[in-house]
Amino acid sequence: MLNKEVLTMGKVKFGASHFSYGLVEDDFVPGEEKALPGLTEVKMDLKNELKSIAADDGPYVVLSGGISEATLDVKIYDITSDARKDWFGINVKKGVELYNKNLVPNDIAVVFKTKMEDGKGVWVGMLKGKFSLPGIDTKTVDGTPDPQADESTGTFAPRGDADDGMMVIIGREDSEEFDLASFKQYVFAKSEDDLKALDEIPSKA
Repeated sequence: MLNKEVLTMGKVKFGASHFSYGLVEDDFVPGEEKALPGLTEVKMDLKNELKSIAADDGPYVVLSGGISEATLDVKIYDITSDARKDWFGINVKKGVELYNKNLVPNDIAVVFKTKMEDGKGVWVGMLKGKFSLPGIDTKTVDGTPDPQADESTGTFAPRGDADDGMMVIIGREDSEEFDLASFKQYVFAKSEDDLKALDEIPSKA
């Protein structure tokens, strides 16, 4: 009798939307989640340090140092003055953005969504990072306008304990246990209780 292997087909992810952020203060987000429309491209890069230890004339064990770097490259058609105040700590007076030489970016938590071919979403939350200042890349109009998006890179650190704090969470709508409200409650946590939002599975009618 032949054994039949059961193959589970993987899915593909595409698209970028539903970008939002919250201003982090002391590892919590006291204010409201703010949507920032116009997301055209997003790229998350996670690096974990691996080291191979040799023994007995060959590879012996591979050690992991955990996530050493987490970055998020975003392209948004217009990072608004309100968002720039939150992200970079700039002042805005009479519609004029003021960039002080000694500005210090604020910590930001972000959420964005991609989706699979069945339409179900994959939600990504990055919990505490600072974004780089976007430049300006534009050109004269010759025929059809071809606008360029603002580009910024966020560098993320652990939220909470520096040794074992959380950096990234990913939620999938193809899981029956996934609840978007609980996901966002955790990302934009206002209190210690909100950090327990993923510990219990909410009942669904």
